[in-house]
Amino acid sequence: MFVFPGWGVSTLIVLLSIGLFLVGIRSISLVGYGRLPSGLMILSATAGIISLLLALLVVLFPGFGIVTLMMLVSFGLMVYGFSRMFLAYTLKTTVGWLRGMIACVGVLDVILSVVVLVLPGLALLTVAVILSVVLVVNGAEMIVSGAIGRTWLGDFVKAVANEMGED
Repeated sequence: MFVFPGWGVSTLIVLLSIGLFLVGIRSISLVGYGRLPSGLMILSATAGIISLLLALLVVLFPGFGIVTLMMLVSFGLMVYGFSRMFLAYTLKTTVGWLRGMIACVGVLDVILSVVVLVLPGLALLTVAVILSVVLVVNGAEMIVSGAIGRTWLGDFVKAVANEMGED
């Protein structure tokens, strides 16, 4: 039987990079909402662009080594986590549990990403599992928001409109 664990890890890294790429597109999409403050649109676009660039680096240059690739993906998830925490802070009129879930996901993103950055000598499988959990939790939050028909994006636009005095 032929077993190539390196291929499995490389595949996992590419899949994580694809997830990071999609997260970047999601962040950049907020720029399309013209009623948002320009500072928030710039922050969202910046976080999205950084996520896209890091995902692209991971896919284009796999020769950097597995630890480097995991650190790049981890850094991208950290940026995304901070943007989620800022988003939860901004959503003042959103349902409390949804706002709390968004904030918790952001905090979890940052904590797990810091663990990977501070302890790069962790077993590769452990690092892959940590980053996979982060993406699963983010996906679950998106599914729950969509399933209940109350996405944070609609609440976000309403909250900003209320803050700006537009109804």
